Amino acid sequence: MKRCPQCLFLYPESDVRCDFDQTPLEVIDDAEIERATNPSRPTRKPLLLAAAAALILSVVAIAIYSYQARKPVPATQSTINVQPQSSPVPAEVTLPSPSPTATPSPSPPPPSKPSPGGISTAHTRATGDPISTSGPGMGNRQGAKPVILLTSGGKIEADEAWRTKDGVWYRRNGMVTLLKRGQVKAIVTR
Repeated sequence: MKRCPQCLFLYPESDVRCDFDQTPLEVIDDAEIERATNPSRPTRKPLLLAAAAALILSVVAIAIYSYQARKPVPATQSTINVQPQSSPVPAEVTLPSPSPTATPSPSPPPPSKPSPGGISTAHTRATGDPISTSGPGMGNRQGAKPVILLTSGGKIEADEAWRTKDGVWYRRNGMVTLLKRGQVKAIVTR
């Protein structure tokens, strides 16, 4: 057999020149023909292992992402202090008061009639509007401070107190706190 040195195309013994580039052909032995016709194939084992490893890593990454996406997101710390029911009297925390800022004052809630016995029954509706804590029957009388009587037998002296559908809110030393309905027995004014 003969081979073109330029294009490496194989020809029979009877040919002299390459049909494509007219280069004179070289005579080659059978071992070279075997190498040219059956080139040694590189093993595909490393390629298959790499593909399998990539597939396994992808499945693990998707599983971790799915697990993280299904976990409940912890609630962020809100500005409202909610006291646990097991504590009869909420812990007192003294924080510096923030500097006042000039904001438009919200409209006051509709006036409510005080209930007999000095218990405030003012209710508000749930809105995104700011809450006004000033108004009749909310501890604004001269020298009158509300006292919240708890079902556990404890008392909380507050600067202001008001009821909402969520429970009883009170302000004490600049801190506003919510007590659930089941924790409050009554609100009296001293």
